[in-house]
Amino acid sequence: MSEVKSQFKNPIQIGILVKDARKVSENLMHTLGIGPFRIVDFPPPDAPGLIREYHGKAGNFTAKFYFVDLGNIELELIEPVSGENIWSDYIERHGTCIHHIKFLIDDLHATETYLAEHGLQCSQKGSSVGKNAGKVWAFYDSHDRFGFDLEIMTKNPVQ
Repeated sequence: MSEVKSQFKNPIQIGILVKDARKVSENLMHTLGIGPFRIVDFPPPDAPGLIREYHGKAGNFTAKFYFVDLGNIELELIEPVSGENIWSDYIERHGTCIHHIKFLIDDLHATETYLAEHGLQCSQKGSSVGKNAGKVWAFYDSHDRFGFDLEIMTKNPVQ
């Protein structure tokens, strides 16, 4: 399993939970010059049949995502919009804050097995859209252990 463990050396994204992504993105642009942001409504209306799971059951959540590249890492602002989802749960428990660090993985099943063996359970899972269409992402509730949640995403589309 050392090959699974080695995947967690190069994070590709930091996700921050916010209540108003437009306002936060405007503040980042005005104050720090960070932007422009790419805005994605999830799920997009033209992507039926996406996987959306919340604690292992079918989910019906929506969110707004604002993305910007900061060197070799992506900053993601997440604004939960509707439905039961881990983002709203997290804001309720911890407030708006850094939520996750994301890593690309080679083998979804092997990584899920490895994380389960280490006591980490998947809290939310779904299909990627846009430039990552066909890939699968999953969040693991690791806040108590790491101070943030873990997100994984497959490097390649999943068949």
